[in-house]
Amino acid sequence: MRVAPRLLLAGLVIGPALARGADSGPAAGSDEAALKTLRAEIVRLVGDPRCVNLVHCRVLPLGARPCGGPSEYLAYSSTTGNREMLESKAYEYSFLEEEINRKQAAVGTCEVPPPPRAGCIDGRCTLSPDRR
Repeated sequence: MRVAPRLLLAGLVIGPALARGADSGPAAGSDEAALKTLRAEIVRLVGDPRCVNLVHCRVLPLGARPCGGPSEYLAYSSTTGNREMLESKAYEYSFLEEEINRKQAAVGTCEVPPPPRAGCIDGRCTLSPDRR
């Protein structure tokens, strides 16, 4: 029974390397760089998500987890963010991350957390966990 913790530790150390898969060459690196650049562009488009009240705040699902669902969420304001542009870029980002996951045979925990709720706190759109 003492072997199991060692195997778990080995899985934690080796697991990320295996999750990258065999296709982690130059193309994978360029995809990762494109993903990083695209995320920075999305964050720039979100800007400073200012709000007067909750109706101005929106939740933008972003990315693709290996087992499905978005990998993260961003809060944005309908008064400062262009919804169509943000959704288009988020779709592009999610598609690219899904492609990277496929190429790298990425694995995940396969639990999909509920989407957060948008809120307007101190004049800024924020995210808080959904507590239904």
